[in-house]
Amino acid sequence: MSREDYISALTKGVCTIVFNKKDGTERVMKATLDPKVVPVVKESNTRTTPPTNLVVFDTEKQGWRSVIINNIKSFQ
Repeated sequence: MSREDYISALTKGVCTIVFNKKDGTERVMKATLDPKVVPVVKESNTRTTPPTNLVVFDTEKQGWRSVIINNIKSFQ
């Protein structure tokens, strides 16, 4: 899948992402970019995300996380 495919799916609802963290451990995360679920950000974020990463909202931990796209093992 391309980065755009991931973003498109995440904006439609909650997805399960299985990936390897930087330390090599596997992580399963329920994530989304759905505007109905993601909290409203009051301040503008000036950080840019590298095209190799995907920034998502972790619905279980209620926080923003970054995933390296090449480390994604499965996406549902």
